[in-house]
Formats: sequence, C-alpha cells, structure tokens
Amino acid sequence: MKTNDLSVLLIESKQRLKNTFASDLETKGFDVVHVGSGSEALELIKEDMPDVVVINAMSLRTNGLRITHWIRSAYPDLPIILIIAEDEAINKAPQANILLRLPFTAQKLVNRLRLFSNAAHKHIIKKGPLELNIQTCVAHYHEKEAHLTPRCSDLLRVMMEKSGKILSREELFSRVWETDYTGDTRTLDVHISWLRTALEENPRQPKLIQTIRGIGYRLNL
Repeated sequence: MKTNDLSVLLIESKQRLKNTFASDLETKGFDVVHVGSGSEALELIKEDMPDVVVINAMSLRTNGLRITHWIRSAYPDLPIILIIAEDEAINKAPQANILLRLPFTAQKLVNRLRLFSNAAHKHIIKKGPLELNIQTCVAHYHEKEAHLTPRCSDLLRVMMEKSGKILSREELFSRVWETDYTGDTRTLDVHISWLRTALEENPRQPKLIQTIRGIGYRLNL
C-alpha cells in the first residue's frame, strides 16, 4: 500500500546484490520507479519528473559522480541522494544533496527521503480534480497528464488561485506577463488554447476553462 506521496526514481542494478533498496522502499510505501542505468533515468525524467532521485552507485559498480552530474546539469532543482561503497575514494559529492556511504539500514535512507517530503508538497497546488506542480510544470486533470510550458503553468496557477471567479484579461496580463499592456490579446488567447488542448476532454467545447465574452476567462472548479 502506498503511504507516502513522495515519488522516488531509484537508479539501481536490477541484479540481485546484497545492498539493494527497491523492495525496502516499496514496502515502506514509497512510489518507486526503478531503472538500471543513468541513461534510462534521464529518459524517464523527461516523461515524468520524480520528487527525488536515489542513485545506488555501488550496485552499478561506479562512484555515481557522472550520473549525478548528468542529472544535476539537466535538472538543477531535482533532489539527489547518492549511495556509495564503504571504500569508495571520494569524500564529498557537491552535486548530490545527500551522500550516504554503505553499509547502513534501509530506515536511514527512508529518513533521508522524508526530509524532502514537505519541500515537494510546497510545489503542489490542488483544486478538485486538477493538480499542478509549479516546480515541474506538470498538471493532472482526471486521467490526463500535461507537461506545460512555464508560462502556461503560471497562467494555470493564477486561474487556480481564483477558481470559479472571472479573471479579466487585464488581470491575467498583469499577473502572468507582468505588464499592463493589453493592446494585443492574441498571446493570452493562444496560451488559453494550449491549456485547453492539454487538459480539456474536448478543447473545442471547453468545460474547464470558460470564455467570458468581453471580459476574460474563468476556471470552472
């Protein structure tokens, strides 16, 4: 049973080795996705951003520094826990948030993961069936998952903060684009169209994002 909201991407050899953590984390209720290499991890992160990455470098027979560098370069804000062998000849890994040296218990790893739980939740906004991660710009609405542009994410965030209320074009421009100029509203209309395409069941007959003629838009939640 899943008892934690934290999603963990575990990079660990899928061979049976002594120090593995996949089953332990799943038993503890974490939402774990398990891959066997750094390249697999990077491809998966593009599709579904986790809350934390755990690199079991010992199981991969490497010190993990190269994988850590790849992930940190591509995703500067993504938390990384690096696990290394007891005799590994490195004293620090500045691109990892936490460095753990084996041996240690699975509970120690669980305790370190929980340090990121509150931080992960701060990035989540929920309104009814609509959820937006403002850090990763990923939205979920019923069965749909949408990877938004930063501007679309900002626009959706503003509308979620005042869901059910009519937002004028002027207010949306002011808060999302930080400008009072509304001489050309096509930019706003285009972004609304993108949001509808990403989230609505039928973008041509939108139910979630309603146009209020002559005024602006309303998020129907």
